[in-house]
This record gives sequence, structure tokens and C-alpha cells, in this order.
Amino acid sequence: MREFIDLSLMPKDEKALDLMLHEAKALGYTAVGTEKTGSDVIDVINRFDLYPRDQNELGKHLRKLRHCTEVIVVHCRSKSVARQAAHDHRVDLIRFPVDRATKKRLYLDRRQAGMMRDSGTGFEVSIKDLLVDDRHLLAKRIVAIKKSLDIAIKYDLPVVASSGAEDRYGLRDPQGLAALMSILGVDCEPALDMVSTNPLCLVSDNREKLKNSYIQPGVWVIESE
Repeated sequence: MREFIDLSLMPKDEKALDLMLHEAKALGYTAVGTEKTGSDVIDVINRFDLYPRDQNELGKHLRKLRHCTEVIVVHCRSKSVARQAAHDHRVDLIRFPVDRATKKRLYLDRRQAGMMRDSGTGFEVSIKDLLVDDRHLLAKRIVAIKKSLDIAIKYDLPVVASSGAEDRYGLRDPQGLAALMSILGVDCEPALDMVSTNPLCLVSDNREKLKNSYIQPGVWVIESE
């Protein structure tokens, strides 16, 4: 049986978060990702979103957060930041902006995908970006997201689909969230992997790395009795 994770909840306040945690549990999720930590309702994954202005700022944040954060997502607003994030193994997921304010639209190109594959970095799709009333804007966003997503899939990058919900009304059940990926041309089983297998593997690996006994991939400290 699959376990489902919505890796991106972005509540506006504590009250909204509490309602969202209960709703996510009722919808069938076993865990959710948010910047807040600790809950008796559902497993909460500590996630941090970075919006670095340049490479130096990105490196500074990664040094500070990597040892205490379960999932780090970098929003790339420049090609230099995207390239730096792509080959840094401390980055878990990368996102590209799709809003109107972006003058020169960035996307996941082949060089970027190759670097991400080598470092083990994944690509995140936020369903919130598709929930707009303007059909012309929606069409532009579908084209932009699909352009990056197609390359991510071609290069076999781990893709995570999340809601990006700001309140309980922005949440979708796991099957519904996966179904929305069909708009981007993703089949049912791969879409379900994007809300179950892929985020689950990412979180499991990172939680192991945060243990005191972890040194580096394949190297652990074993205490003798």
C-alpha cells in the first residue's frame, strides 16, 4: 500500500496550519512538509524554501540549514543560482518561477538536468501554480512547467508533486493531486509516484543523514556495547 506525502504546505498562520494538518490526515496523507515542526496529528517534515539572490547567499543558507533541515528547496530566479544549486548535493529539490513578474523565464534545460542527476537533486512541481482563473495565464504556465518537467523525466530526475496550499481549501487528496499532473502529460502511475515513492525516499534518506551516526554516504559510526 502506498504512503502519500504532500511536501509543500505554506500556511499563513498557526491556525491555518492546524486546520491543514487535520485536513491532510483526513485526506489520506501520512506526512506533510512545512517550515513548522512537531505535531500530534500527522508526521510533519521540516522543509525550508530558499530564494537566494546569488550564489554566495545560497551557499551561506545551505551551510546554516543543511544539518538541521529535512528538506531544502531552492527557488531559482537566475541561471547562476540554478547552476550552483544543481551541482550542490545539499540541495534536495529545485523549482523555477512561473509568475507574471518573471521578465526572462527560466526553465530546466538539459545541462541543468545533467548536473542535477549527478548530484541527486530533484525537481518539484507545485499544483498551486496551475490553480488560476485566467485561462491564458494557465496556458502559459502549463507550457512553462511542462517544458521543465519533460526534461526532468527524460533525465530520470526524482520529481515531486505537491500542493503548495496556503489553507485547507488548497489541499487535494493524493489521487486528486496526482490526477492534476495529467494536465502536464504525466500518466497515472508515475504521477502517484510523485506524491508517494519519490518524496518518501527523499525524506527517508535525509532523516538517516541527520542522525549523529551518519558520516557520509556508506559511512556510519557503529557504537560497540
